[in-house]
Amino acid sequence: MPLNTPLINAFESGDNRLTNWVGTFTTTTAPITTLYYANKYKSNGLGTVPVTEYPIVMRLAEQYLIRAEARAQQNNLAGAAADLNVIRSRAGLAATTASTQTTMLNAIYHERQVELFTEWGHRWFDLKRTGNLDGVMTTVAPVKGTTWNSYEQLMPIPPADILADPNIKQNQGYN
Repeated sequence: MPLNTPLINAFESGDNRLTNWVGTFTTTTAPITTLYYANKYKSNGLGTVPVTEYPIVMRLAEQYLIRAEARAQQNNLAGAAADLNVIRSRAGLAATTASTQTTMLNAIYHERQVELFTEWGHRWFDLKRTGNLDGVMTTVAPVKGTTWNSYEQLMPIPPADILADPNIKQNQGYN
């Protein structure tokens, strides 16, 4: 599935991650369109060896971003900036200019978006955890040709689970 335009546009100019982790495919029939796809952890096959993808469970970059967020929440802005800048430097970007707790947290959330895209649903959980899911999905869903309903933040409870325990009620919106 192609990456969406808002994600591609989220990368800053000169971000090595866009160059190194995103592949492109241009259609050959009208309308000519360039599609972007995740190419982060592909191991290109040689000869008869198929292309595989390296399994990623935990990365050092994620640990820096977790600590940066924790430090920002504690108002340790210098520590948060130091952690964030480790990631930005590797990506070929200048140091963060965030100088308040709010701007630092926003910079960290942005960095998580472009650093951890297509990995284990990080973006979804970040948006849910920070209370930003409805705002982002209301904008992104139409780009993907669908609509967003707030109740979709919760998954439907399987009918068998509801039948097994009459005290369980279906999540709102799935009745």
